[in-house]
Amino acid sequence: MNEKWLNVDFILPNIMPSDLLKNEQPSTSTNTRGRPKKLFNDLGTKSKIRNTTELRNTYSTDELAFATKVSLRDSGLNDASKLVEESTMTTPTRATKIRILYKQSQTSKNELQKYTNDEALALLVDLKLTKYQYQNLRIQAKNKNANIYPTYNSVRDAKIQCYPDLASISVTETKASIKLQGLLDHTVQRLLQSNSIKNNIFYDKLTLFTKWGCDGSSGHQQYKQKFSEEGTLNDTDIFFISLVPLILYESGKHTINNRDSVVWQNPHPSSTKYCRPICIQYKKETLFFTKQEVEAINNQIKELEPTFFVLTDRVIEIKHELALTMIDGKICNALSENASSQVCYICKALPKEMNNIVQMKKRTVNHKTFSFGLSTLHAWIRMFECLIHISYRLEFKKWQARGEENKQMLKVRKQEIQKQFKLQMGLIIDQPKQGGAGNSNDGNTARRFFANPEMSSSITGIKKELIERFATILQVISSGIEINYELFDIYATETAQFFISNYNWFNMPVSVHKILVHGSDIIKFAMVPIGQLSEEAQEARNKEIKKYRECNTRKNSRLNTMQDLLNNLLLSSDPVISSLRKPTNTKKKLLSNEAKSLLILTEHNSEDSDSNSEEDSDSPNEVEENNDRDSPN
Repeated sequence: MNEKWLNVDFILPNIMPSDLLKNEQPSTSTNTRGRPKKLFNDLGTKSKIRNTTELRNTYSTDELAFATKVSLRDSGLNDASKLVEESTMTTPTRATKIRILYKQSQTSKNELQKYTNDEALALLVDLKLTKYQYQNLRIQAKNKNANIYPTYNSVRDAKIQCYPDLASISVTETKASIKLQGLLDHTVQRLLQSNSIKNNIFYDKLTLFTKWGCDGSSGHQQYKQKFSEEGTLNDTDIFFISLVPLILYESGKHTINNRDSVVWQNPHPSSTKYCRPICIQYKKETLFFTKQEVEAINNQIKELEPTFFVLTDRVIEIKHELALTMIDGKICNALSENASSQVCYICKALPKEMNNIVQMKKRTVNHKTFSFGLSTLHAWIRMFECLIHISYRLEFKKWQARGEENKQMLKVRKQEIQKQFKLQMGLIIDQPKQGGAGNSNDGNTARRFFANPEMSSSITGIKKELIERFATILQVISSGIEINYELFDIYATETAQFFISNYNWFNMPVSVHKILVHGSDIIKFAMVPIGQLSEEAQEARNKEIKKYRECNTRKNSRLNTMQDLLNNLLLSSDPVISSLRKPTNTKKKLLSNEAKSLLILTEHNSEDSDSNSEEDSDSPNEVEENNDRDSPN
């Protein structure tokens, strides 16, 4: 039946192999039998190799590379075209170099995106984050595909490294303290572990020079927590003892100018970043209590032993040297057995004798008191108050305002000066604070007063030259740079004589007398530049204690509150963590040419001479005012 159909000749089309390589859409006909054809890009690696066999056998590598380059360029992929040309048509090793650089960039990028445990802890300390805030920040970052923060458990492990040996820590409901030996051992170990110096230690015997001090603060929040210890009912007053490491150097070879022996130097000696707690307790600062606590620390200093640190194949011995300089005038008087705050604790001069400069230079002095330093932060406030107290009395020109008439004149002039400072400079002068915590005269007010001597002189009526001279002296002693004590002595003596020649009716306050008469001797006695011995770190810690106690401590018990407060102070002052924290962005004030002439400038500190280092620190906005005044009201 089908013989005729079967005998018909069929002509098959001639299909070339190149036609099989075309990326044509496979047929969707339901009549096609077998596996459907795929696009070339959808094929597997083996299929692509099999389908391009004839193409690779027909054309050379250079022809294929050139064709690929041109095809990419025609398709608008210029970067890909140039990359093919660079890797195939230049030197034979170019492709290998490109691959290695790309791999390194990807590895480096991944490492930078991830915080280490110490870096995360430094961020937590800088931002004063709680556990909940840190965990929330980490979750939000992960939700944005940025898993850059380690877990809080990892951060907790980093915290543990910031605490000294538990055997040296004692915590009760009213007091938290650390043995001085344990604190210094831990501080040295953390210093030598920091990246800045751990690979630059070439000496086997080192000495760590440290300043320490104490101060009381009031006006703290009262918590609704009971005390289990009898006799303790108040937590508004806190007494704080702390230390700040300043310089680590080769034993026996340090001078101010010999920097070759220095292994590490505190970059911010007036900042709280290295202010380590020794003791914190609920106590009011009194004469007897202060002497008792200082004596206890001095006894620990006498018993100090060297710290030993194991570094690869050798052991380093670190001795300790401490100086009590972070104190104010009240504590200086207490420690020197000086009964009156208006009597000089160095030479025992009375207020009525201080205007006789020639006689003051010949008086016998107590050289042991030179170790207390100049209290440079409070010096700004005291010199500022000296000038405004003179200004209040310019109409009757007497040291003390006696009689109703003089008192009324002082009151009226004081109100007028306060009004003018508020209107012209925005400063609040001699105003009491709420709660009885001193008055509005703080370090920042004094700095703004001396920064604009012309306006300050027009408001107060004080000689502009005297304001400028006081400002120069304050800049010099606060600069943190070595001072030429001979030139400083000449300049300070001329300033004292200028003061007396214009205001001989006003007895020079003891704080001004100490700087102008004894300042050069104290500067000469100091082991490091006098500005680095400032008590500013101690004063600034008072504000941080209030903040940590309020926001970063548990309130379920007095014991936990005190423990958390001590831990926060240790974390924020740990040398390794502090070296990773963000530098403080503060405006630097230029030193006057007159101030520079009194400094010893070297290649190391020539750049620093253009700014006042007092402004480089985390300076406090407020300083607790002493109850004893240097000049009468």
